Amino acid sequence: MHPGRKRLREEFLDRLRKYIARGEQGSLADVIARMAKSEVSAPADQISQYLFAFDAAGIATFRALALLASHPEQARHAREEIAAAGKDGRKDLPFIRACVRESLRLWPTTPAILRETTEEVRWDGGVMPKNTNILIFTPYFHRDDENLSYANRFTPELWLGGEPGGRWPLIPFSGGPGICPGRNLVALLASAMTATILDGRLVELDPPDTLRSDQELPGTLDYFSLRFKLHPVQA
Repeated sequence: MHPGRKRLREEFLDRLRKYIARGEQGSLADVIARMAKSEVSAPADQISQYLFAFDAAGIATFRALALLASHPEQARHAREEIAAAGKDGRKDLPFIRACVRESLRLWPTTPAILRETTEEVRWDGGVMPKNTNILIFTPYFHRDDENLSYANRFTPELWLGGEPGGRWPLIPFSGGPGICPGRNLVALLASAMTATILDGRLVELDPPDTLRSDQELPGTLDYFSLRFKLHPVQA
C-alpha cells in the first residue's frame, strides 16, 4: 500500500535501458540488444520482472536440492542427465528443470494469484458477476489429495510430458495472459545451478531426516533453515 515513487522508478528504468544499450558481450543485455524490438516489447520492464522473480528462483533451487537430497533414485537420474549433457550442455536439462518445477508445485513461491472475471461465471450456488476480483490459492489445487494421487509426493515426471495434471490447474508460474514472463529464464538458470552443485557430488540434508522419500512431504518447507552436506561421488 506504499505510494508509488515515480521518480525513483524512472531512474531505475533509465539505468536498465543504459545497461541494455551497452549490451556487454555474453550477458542477457547482449541478447536483448540484438533482438528485434517493437513499441510494446519494453525490454527494461521485462528485466524488472526477471529481477523480481529471482528471489523465487533461489528459493525453488534450494527446495529442489532438498528434494533430490532426500530422493536417491531421482538424484541418480539427475546426475546421469548432467553427465550426458557435459559442461556445455546445461541449457538443456529437462529432468532437472522438472525437479525445479515440481518444487514449485509442492511449495509455490506465489501462493496467491489475483484475477478478474471477464464474463459471468455460473456456479451451483449462483452466478458470479462479470468484473469480479478473485483470488486463486495455488497450494489448494497443487496439493488436493482428493483429486491428485501424487499430491504430497515428489513426482518430477509430471513435467516431462504434455500438459501436467490434464485440465487440473497446476500453475507454478501462473497461467494465461498473466503468466510469468521470466519462467523459462528462471528454469534455465535454476537447473544450471542445481547441475553445478550436483556434478560429481552427493548432496545430503543436514539433518538427513528433514525430508523423507517414504513419507508425505510437508505442506511448507522453510528454505532459510535448509542445510546441506556435499560428498564427492566415488568413482
